[in-house]
Amino acid sequence: MIYLIYLFSLISIVKTSDYSLIIDEKTSIDQPIFHFPYSYELINNFQSNFNLTNNNQNLILTKIIDRDYWCSQNICSCDYCSFILELFSIHNQIPKFSTINITINDINDHTCQFFDLQTNISLSESIQIEHRFPIARAIDYDSGLNGKLSFKLLNNDNIFQLDIITLSMNEYAIYGIVKHSLDREITETYDLIIEARDHGIPQPRMNRTMVRITILDENDNAPKFNQTEYSIESLPENTPIGTKLLTIFASDPDKDLNGLVHYSIVNPPNPSSFPFIINSKTGVISLRSSLDYETTHLYRFLIRASDSGVPQSLFTDTWLSISIQDINDCPVEILFVPNRNFQYNNQTLFIKENTEINNLTLGYIRLFDRDSIQTNLSISLIILNNNQPKQDYEIILSNQLNSYILIVKHGIFDREIEEEINLRFIATDSLLTSIYDLKIHLIDVNDNPSEFLTNPIIFYVEELANYHMIENPIEDYELTIGYLNAIDRDQGVNALNTYELELNPLVKIDSNNGRIYLIQPLDREQIQKIELKAKAINVAPPKWVTEVQIQIFVLDVNDNIPQCSSSYYRLSIPENISIDKPIIKINASDPDQGINGTINYKFRTNSTWPFNINEKTGEIYSKKSFDYESDWKSFLLTIDLEDNGIPIKNVNKNSCQLEIFLEDINDNRPELIDNNQTKLFFDIQKSFKNQFIQLNITDKDSGLNGKIKYNIQSIDSNIPLNFNQTLFELNQNGSLYLTSDIHQICLFTLKILLEDYGYPSQHNLIQINIAFGDSLNSYYSSFDKIQLYFDKKSSHTNYFAFIFAIIILTITFIFLISIIIICILIRQHRQRHKAAIVSRNKLLCSSSQQLTTSNSTVTTSSSIEHQQIIRTSYWNEKSFIDQHLVNNSSPESHTYKILHIPIDSQCYEKEKIDDISCDHGYHESYQTGSSSPEQCLSDVSIHQDYMFKQLPFFVTKCKTLGDGFMVEMNVDGSDEDGR
Repeated sequence: MIYLIYLFSLISIVKTSDYSLIIDEKTSIDQPIFHFPYSYELINNFQSNFNLTNNNQNLILTKIIDRDYWCSQNICSCDYCSFILELFSIHNQIPKFSTINITINDINDHTCQFFDLQTNISLSESIQIEHRFPIARAIDYDSGLNGKLSFKLLNNDNIFQLDIITLSMNEYAIYGIVKHSLDREITETYDLIIEARDHGIPQPRMNRTMVRITILDENDNAPKFNQTEYSIESLPENTPIGTKLLTIFASDPDKDLNGLVHYSIVNPPNPSSFPFIINSKTGVISLRSSLDYETTHLYRFLIRASDSGVPQSLFTDTWLSISIQDINDCPVEILFVPNRNFQYNNQTLFIKENTEINNLTLGYIRLFDRDSIQTNLSISLIILNNNQPKQDYEIILSNQLNSYILIVKHGIFDREIEEEINLRFIATDSLLTSIYDLKIHLIDVNDNPSEFLTNPIIFYVEELANYHMIENPIEDYELTIGYLNAIDRDQGVNALNTYELELNPLVKIDSNNGRIYLIQPLDREQIQKIELKAKAINVAPPKWVTEVQIQIFVLDVNDNIPQCSSSYYRLSIPENISIDKPIIKINASDPDQGINGTINYKFRTNSTWPFNINEKTGEIYSKKSFDYESDWKSFLLTIDLEDNGIPIKNVNKNSCQLEIFLEDINDNRPELIDNNQTKLFFDIQKSFKNQFIQLNITDKDSGLNGKIKYNIQSIDSNIPLNFNQTLFELNQNGSLYLTSDIHQICLFTLKILLEDYGYPSQHNLIQINIAFGDSLNSYYSSFDKIQLYFDKKSSHTNYFAFIFAIIILTITFIFLISIIIICILIRQHRQRHKAAIVSRNKLLCSSSQQLTTSNSTVTTSSSIEHQQIIRTSYWNEKSFIDQHLVNNSSPESHTYKILHIPIDSQCYEKEKIDDISCDHGYHESYQTGSSSPEQCLSDVSIHQDYMFKQLPFFVTKCKTLGDGFMVEMNVDGSDEDGR
C-alpha cells in the first residue's frame, strides 16, 4: 500500500513538472545527475546543493545530501522527500520557464541508536509479576523500512520479557515486564542483552545493548537505640553555640536503604527558637542557639531514629532530657521614672526652655539584677554631648536599696543654644555592665524673631512672551517667581510667619506661604528689574516683624524669530570660483540675547548641490569649481535660520532665498568632434570647385568664448606649393572650399588653427588629411590606398636620407677622436717643455757667473721668463726698461734675453741707449740704430772674443749695451731635441 501511494504521488508530480529526477541520498558531488536538452539557468537552488555545468545542460550536486538530517530539521518530509528547482532558458529567442522535481531516496546508512538507557535498574524483591519498567528509547534515523525496527531479548527471557511501544515511524520505547517472582537471596543481579534490527534492504543493520537489573532488599526491621533514654545534667547556659552535646546511636539489621538510619527531633516546641539540633546522619546533638536559664531551666523532647526503607520507613522514638545551669549572665536593669511635671516618652524627657533650675528633680532611678547570684550594684552618670552642657547634673542615693534621684543643680535651658542633652547611666554588678541613655529634649518658646538669609533677596523671572496669561488672570495663570522664606530659630508655631509685600501693579505675595507671583506679563525690553520691600511677621505672640528688600530681574526668553536682512539675494559667480573663500555672507539678526539670539544657518533642500554654508557665520562656500558646460547654470538655495534658544525658533517665514548664476569663462578650446573628417577622400572624376566639406568644429564655451576663428596655417602635399596655397579656401563658418578642380592623384595635409574670441583666447591646431583619388583605378580608389602609395614613395627617400645621416655621424665621430688624440699629444709636449725650462734655468745661473770678470764685482739675478733682466743698483732702471726691454720673442719661439751691466763702471749713466749700434750672435746678427757694421765690429771686438769663448752653445745672439751686453738664447723644444 505504501508503494502505491508513493507511485501515485510521483506520477502527479511528474505531470506538473517539466522534468523529474530520483536520486539516492549521499550521491557523489560534481558528477552529472541529469542532462537537459537546453541550456538553463537556476532561478532557485534548494539548500544551495546544485549547479549547472557543460554549457548549463548538466545538473550536478555541489554538496552531499543527508536525507535523514533534512528530515530531522524539517527541511523535507520524512515520508517523502521531494522538492522543485525552477529553471529559465531562452531557446530560439523564446524565453522558457521550466521546473524539475527531485526526489531523494533514503538509503540504509544508520543503525539503531539507544537513548535514555537505564543501564542500572533496581527492582524490589517483593515486586509483583507483570510489573512493567522503562528501559530505553530506540531511534533509527533512516526512513521507511530502513528505519523500522524489531527487538529481541537474548537472555533471561524466562524471568523478563520486552514490551515495545511505537512512538513514531522510526522511534520506539522499550519496556521490561517481570514474568517470574524475584528473590534477592537467590539472585541479586540480572544482565539483559537487547538486540535491535532494522528492515533495511538489501542488508539489515543491527545493534545491541546491555541492561543490569539489581534486586533490592525488603524493609522488615525497625532501628533500635543503644539506650532506653538519654539525658544531660547541668548544662551551663553560656555554652557556646555549635558545641556537640551528645551522640545518639541506633542500629538496623536490614540492608542498604532499609538499614540506613537517620535521626530527627520529634515536634520540638517553637521550632524556630528551639536551641538544639541533631545531625540526621551521625546522631550528634549540638547547640544551635544560646541558652537562657532565666527563660527555661529544663528541656525534655523525643528523638526519632528512622530507616530509609521502601516503600515505607520504620522508626523508633526515645526521650532526651537536658537541665540548664545558671551563671551570672544578666546585666543590671535600669528603670527610670520621670518627674510628673514633665512629659516622658521613649527614654526622652521633654522640658520647656527657660525653665528655672535650682536643684530641679528630673526623675528617679531603680536598679534590678535577674541572676540568682547575689552581687553589689552601682551606677554612674556621664554626659554624651560634644560641648559641655549649660547645666550641672547629679545622682543622689535615696533611702531605698538600689534607688537614686536625678537632679539639676544649676544652669539654664535654652533650646537655641542646646536643643538636646544626652545622659548615659552606667550600672554594674562587679562583672556585667548595663547602659541606659536618657535624652532631655527642650521644648521651644517664641523668643526669637525671624531672619532672612540674604538681604536683598534676588529672584529671576523670564519675560512672559511664551506664557499663557490673560488680561484678568486667575489663580491657574499666575506665574510663581519664588518664595520668601524667613528662618526662625524657634520651632513649630513659633517659627510660622505671614508675609506682606508693598503695593505694586506687577507682583503679589501669598501671605501664608510667602509665594511671590506675577499678575501680568513682563517684557524684558520694557522692564528689566523690579525692587520691592517685604515683611515676615510671626504668627505666635509677641509677633516679631522682620523686613527685607526684594530684587526681581527679568530674563530673556527666546520669543523672537531670526530674520534675514534681505529675503532674496541674487549672485553671479565664475565657473572656476575658489572653494577657499566665501562667495557671499547671509546677514541675519535676532533681537534676543545670548544663545537666544545666536543664529544658525542651514540649507533647506537639495543637499546634493555643491554648496556649503557656515552654520555660525552664514558664509556660503562652493564645494568645487564648476563647469559651466556640464553643470547647472543656476541654483536657487533656500536658507533657513534658527537660533540656539530653548525652544529653537525656526519657521518657514524667517528663511531667505539665494539665486546663484554661473558665469562662463574661456576654459575650453575649439575641437574637431568628427574624427572621420581627419581623413577625407574625393574622386577626381567629380568636380569640387565649390564647398566640398563643412568642418564639424565645436567650442563648449558660450558667447564669444565659444565663437571660433578659422585659419589655415600650412598645406603639405606632393604638388607644388604655390598651387597648394591657392587651392583651398576656408570661411569663418567652418566651410572648406576647393578653388579649382584637381585632376591628379595627390595627398594634402592641412594644418588649421582654431581660435576662439575669448580672453585670453584658446587655440587648437588640427590636422586634416585630404586624398584625391581615381575611382576608375583600383590602386587609388580609397584614402588608405593613396596614403600607402605616398608612404612607400617617401620611404625610399627616407632610406637614402638615413644612409647619408649614418655617414655624417661616422665622419663626425672620427673627427672627434682625432681632436682628442691631438689634445693628448699637445699636453705631453708641454709637460716635456716645462721640464726643459727647469734644466735651462740651472744652466743660466752657471753661465751668468762666467760672464763676469774676476776684478769686477757684479750683483746679478736671473730668472727664466719670456723677458728677464739682470740689473745693477746704479742703473736707471725705469728708462732702461722703457726703451730697451721690449719683448721681441713670441710665446712659440721661447727666446729669452739676459742683460749684464758691470757694476764698477760709472760712465754708463752718461751714455745714451741710442748709441747701441748692433747685435752679435753665434749664428746671425741684425742692426739697430744708424751705426755701420764695420764700426760695430771694431768697437766690440774685445767683447766678441770674450763672448765667443765664454758663452755656452745655446746662446744665439749678443747685443752690446755700453760696457754691458744682452744675451739671447733659444730654448725651443726642437733645440732641446736636437742637442
